[in-house]
Amino acid sequence: MAARKSIIPGGFRDRVLFLLMMCGIPVIVFFNFCFVAPRYHDTFNKFMWMHTASAAFITFNIYANLFKLLQTDTSAHHVADDVLLPGWRYCPVCAMNVPPRSHHCSVCKECILKHDHHCMFTGRCIGYYNQRYFVVALFYMTAGLLYSLWYKCPYVLEMLGGLNLVTLLHMVAPHFGLLLGLVDGWLFVCTLLNLVELVVFFLCAYLLAVELICMARNQTTYEKSHGIRTYGRGLGRNLKEALGASWFLVWLSPWVRSPVPGDFDGHAVCVEKKDL
Repeated sequence: MAARKSIIPGGFRDRVLFLLMMCGIPVIVFFNFCFVAPRYHDTFNKFMWMHTASAAFITFNIYANLFKLLQTDTSAHHVADDVLLPGWRYCPVCAMNVPPRSHHCSVCKECILKHDHHCMFTGRCIGYYNQRYFVVALFYMTAGLLYSLWYKCPYVLEMLGGLNLVTLLHMVAPHFGLLLGLVDGWLFVCTLLNLVELVVFFLCAYLLAVELICMARNQTTYEKSHGIRTYGRGLGRNLKEALGASWFLVWLSPWVRSPVPGDFDGHAVCVEKKDL
């Protein structure tokens, strides 16, 4: 498995979204520890230690898996064959033969092995070698946002004066309260941050659900949308093909060794079930 020399996304759109994501995570952590936590805890007690350890573990896994995702090369260049093997096809843009389930990405300008989709927030295509890092990072983003909302919502509700219809309006559309002079600048920032977290949480939860369904069926998002279920080999084998042999340990750290079953000599993930 090759590594990329640069981890910075190429396109302007991808760079902007990547920057927002990388800066947004520490902003949430900083806000919770510097403004929310002091309202709940007068001293750094055992509960604060628990919150600190949990936040550190979640944040570590998000950034570490994103780093590995960005570093991993999942293009088809290093497995291209001069001979058009059975099931393979020729990519006229890359001018090479590529395995089944590979697709050309117009953004990355290369063919991707077991192409799932192009992630705009990382500027990378998710494929055979980096799907593990994407799924785990997405899982911890979803868990971290849910944790943050659970921790922060009582603080925001308290500042708004309790739960009522007006409060719900402030939380759903905080700019109305600011324009009408019902909330000050700080309360607007708090409710806006809470709203952004809520929206991103639902987005991450949806993407995670789609990825988990695809992994369980050994599908890419393209195959899922087109009803292609050719490569399903049972839940256990499907999880190993997506997350590697140690699929149950990859949730602890991206540096857990978990090789995917196929080095493209036997092309384990590229042949149909009947050929295995």
